[in-house]
Amino acid sequence: MAAEEVLQGADHYKSEIERLTRELSETTHEKIQAAEYGLVVLEEKLTLKQQYDELEAEYDGLKQELEQLKEVNELCHRLSSVSRGVEKKNKPMFNKKNKVVFQKKIY
Repeated sequence: MAAEEVLQGADHYKSEIERLTRELSETTHEKIQAAEYGLVVLEEKLTLKQQYDELEAEYDGLKQELEQLKEVNELCHRLSSVSRGVEKKNKPMFNKKNKVVFQKKIY
């Protein structure tokens, strides 16, 4: 019986070694998949960071352009106000001249 018990013990250890080998292989495979997934996530993060930096630079440029356009608009508004003031001030002169010129052409 001792030989039979040794054979059973050996079979038990063989099956235990096979089970542990399978588990080790599965665990290794899962770790490799996790590492590959992690690399994909890091690549995507890098791509998104680059897109963010590009959009932020574009935003800063557009913000600066908007400020310049606001300044130009303000200058145009001031110029328009000045122009209207000059026109109102000189309107009576223009009307008199126009009537005179118009009257001369009729005769």
